[in-house]
Amino acid sequence: MSRFFVTGDYHGGLDRSKLEEEVFPEGYGLTRDDYVIILGDFGLPWDSVADNSDDLGWLESRPWTTLFVDGNHEYYPAFEDLPEDDLFGGRVQCYEDWPHIIHLMRGETYQLGGTTAFVMGGATSVDKAWRVPGETWFAEELPDEYEYDRALASLDDADWKVDYVLTHTCADRMLGQVLRSDEGQIDHDQLTGFLDNLEDRLTYRRWYFGHFHYDEDVDDRHTVLYQEVIELGKALYDWDE
Repeated sequence: MSRFFVTGDYHGGLDRSKLEEEVFPEGYGLTRDDYVIILGDFGLPWDSVADNSDDLGWLESRPWTTLFVDGNHEYYPAFEDLPEDDLFGGRVQCYEDWPHIIHLMRGETYQLGGTTAFVMGGATSVDKAWRVPGETWFAEELPDEYEYDRALASLDDADWKVDYVLTHTCADRMLGQVLRSDEGQIDHDQLTGFLDNLEDRLTYRRWYFGHFHYDEDVDDRHTVLYQEVIELGKALYDWDE
């Protein structure tokens, strides 16, 4: 039976050490039928100039198959050229030269090893004021109306019940706890509001997200990940459920 693991941001390979054998030894007993899921800010390729083949090649050479959710720090024009396919009961995008690196697309519900997972990528870049539009920052970091509609249709098909939610950012109601900040200091956006509506309607077991650059079980159903790699379905700590 396939195994699924989940971890946080990859940042174009800057955070690849968490996937090296001495840090993630369990991964080196996996096969192509096992999967590591990166929760956004995958970051490969990063732009139209740099040659990212070494970084993609390193990840492709790992024994597992890598799945990734998109985040806010992505080179979105590259996604426009990736072919779409059907996998795990939903739409995916695949790299022609690196077939074991697969983009899980926004608004899709997937069948992962006998479980279901809803995916919604994207987030707001808090550093966008220091980035260059169309080069290092892209408006596509947030979903468009088609992607929101796709998400709602996908959840309708799943009767609003999944095992896991996989996103880059989190819902409005979680931001205060995650950012450890007073409400007045928090910037909400359309995506965090959309995810907040899901909290009221969706039945799920655990919600995993990245984006915030630390590892913690925020509560007994929400886990934010960055450097840790854990098996899908598990928490960082033991909870009495």
